[in-house]
Amino acid sequence: MLWRLVCTSGIEQYHHGEEPWALVTGASDGIGKSLCDVLAHRGFNVFIHGRNPQKLAAVMAELSTSHPRRHFEVIVADASKPYLVPEVVAATSDKNLTILINNAGYTGTPIRPLVTMGVSEIERAFNIGVAWTTHLTWALLPQLMKNEPSLLVNVGSFAQAHPPPFLTTYAANKGYLRTFTQALRAEMTFTHYPSIEVQYHEVHAVSTVSNPQATSFSCPTPQVMAEAMVDAVRKKQAVVIPYWVHELIAWILWLLPEVLVIWMTGSILEKRRDDLKDRERADKGKED
Repeated sequence: MLWRLVCTSGIEQYHHGEEPWALVTGASDGIGKSLCDVLAHRGFNVFIHGRNPQKLAAVMAELSTSHPRRHFEVIVADASKPYLVPEVVAATSDKNLTILINNAGYTGTPIRPLVTMGVSEIERAFNIGVAWTTHLTWALLPQLMKNEPSLLVNVGSFAQAHPPPFLTTYAANKGYLRTFTQALRAEMTFTHYPSIEVQYHEVHAVSTVSNPQATSFSCPTPQVMAEAMVDAVRKKQAVVIPYWVHELIAWILWLLPEVLVIWMTGSILEKRRDDLKDRERADKGKED
């Protein structure tokens, strides 16, 4: 927690050269959209990535109105299809890209036991959470190395720190992402590229369309979370919990027995299980 008081150098060090750009994946709404807004406010031009061209066009129009001095470009590519990564690289190749934020995730992550998931659900989850992020990072890393100092942020989750029931593939994806981040950060340091900052941001509950919880002290808006994430870059560690309330909660959870944490998270997710909702709809259909 003390790093918030003593660490000062942050996002501004990546604002260098001619017209620096940031790429935010999964930016059509939620945290991704807010990250685009915060980065534009801090002086960066922004690539807005997503798979829905209509939503992306609306986001671009909104950001262009709010930040008339910044430049924005839309990149349409479905993150469940890693073979589309070259299209993203082509769109950014002639720009001074200094920031990459891998925020794309499985919208509407199924909350259900692994045994009830379909093959297509499992493949889609890993294509987005593992394959897309790995391929995109690999493809854009030479550009970030050329434009150093540069920043790479992989957006993670509390589910990795305390894997809960009913989110097996989601938690596994985030666990991979954390290890991938730590290994790549070590690799950049060992190969004499310490000015490439690589971080994993552990995000807890945020009030979004895909997580429709009421906004509260412990469940902030996407805008509050995005501000915290951009400010947290200054910590300069592999794993960061950007929002201070979430960091406090994380400390408390680490003090509790793991079996109690599993029971707590399982009890919450039990009420939101998709397989039970499917069964209820099927039973209702039979009655009708």
